Amino acid sequence: MPGERPTPDPHVHEMEIDGEVTLLHRQTQTALVLNETAGDVWRLLDGRRTVSEIVDTLCAAYGTNHDIVRAGVESALRSFDDRGFLTAAPG
Repeated sequence: MPGERPTPDPHVHEMEIDGEVTLLHRQTQTALVLNETAGDVWRLLDGRRTVSEIVDTLCAAYGTNHDIVRAGVESALRSFDDRGFLTAAPG
């Protein structure tokens, strides 16, 4: 599981293609097309927000159950981390 303050790898470029967020890791030439929820998670990653803050933000936006949102956020973060799209948070 990624750190408590997940941070995008600086080599990852975000694009929007046909209304979907697509990530491209420039060094590995790996691409990842995100669903809406994963796209929302990605856009909240800044190295300052904690996982809990991301979950709280999305709970408020979606108006849904905290446990469901947390599971979705953790799944997205694992996917990003497994593909090398995250880096260690500074400090």
